[in-house]
Amino acid sequence: MGSSAAHNSPPGGILIPTQPKPWFQQEHYSLQRDKTTVGRGSECHVRINHPNVSRNHLELSWRDETLIVSQLSPVNPTLINGVPLSTPRPLRAGDRIELADGVEFRVEFFDRGEDMPTEPRRVNERRMYAILHADVVSYSRLVEKDDAATARQFAACLDIIRRESESVGGRVENVAGDSMLILFTSASSAVASAVGWQQKIRSLNQGLQPERRMEFRVGINSGDVLITPTGSVHGDAVNIAARIQNLASPGGILVSGVVWDQLQGYENLRFQYVRTNELRNLSRVIRIYNLEF
Repeated sequence: MGSSAAHNSPPGGILIPTQPKPWFQQEHYSLQRDKTTVGRGSECHVRINHPNVSRNHLELSWRDETLIVSQLSPVNPTLINGVPLSTPRPLRAGDRIELADGVEFRVEFFDRGEDMPTEPRRVNERRMYAILHADVVSYSRLVEKDDAATARQFAACLDIIRRESESVGGRVENVAGDSMLILFTSASSAVASAVGWQQKIRSLNQGLQPERRMEFRVGINSGDVLITPTGSVHGDAVNIAARIQNLASPGGILVSGVVWDQLQGYENLRFQYVRTNELRNLSRVIRIYNLEF
């Protein structure tokens, strides 16, 4: 009984500000054993005196060994890895919680029985990832015609993309305007996710007029990624994914030759060789393949 209870108890963890700002009073904030509230209110466990942080902004609560983040503010949004938080969702070590411009935390957990975070990221790290880069086709035109409807469409698509990505272990790392960067531990996961959400968004578009349809271009690459202490990602492999994405057709998926090589043996995947292309500002030639789905 005692062993089982200990196993199901939360591991504990901390919130680490990613930027030094005057409204952070501590270098890190400890997570409570039941729930942790964040906001401007004096009753909050983590108090942030920022004008765009609500009195009760969000709550972090443990469900056994899983940390769940829930939005409390009806006015000021919360972003998780750059994606708006709409419903309660689990967090993983390294996830970034943004409450306002410059008010951002990184989540770190403790190894059981130890007092060190699982992923401290105090120095730059390099890791191998499959990188998916996507953006909306003709986003400016959609905004010009109806900005409110476009914002709602984009939020709905993001929710689909996040669910499909996380279902295979991916993480939406960043959302900037109408583009996004998603990291996966394998090329097969990246491709499976992209096919899944592209098909769902295609179905979503069928009930809309052609001029109101939101379509995404996708580029997938695989390689070495540099992760900074603040959690931002950089590297040649990321740039290549973005440039391949620019060449994709609306609703289409292009992959690099590296990804194509890694997916040989997957008989359910069909690729068509597109070209060997010298991408801008790159000294080498990149093979590019279209994924048929």
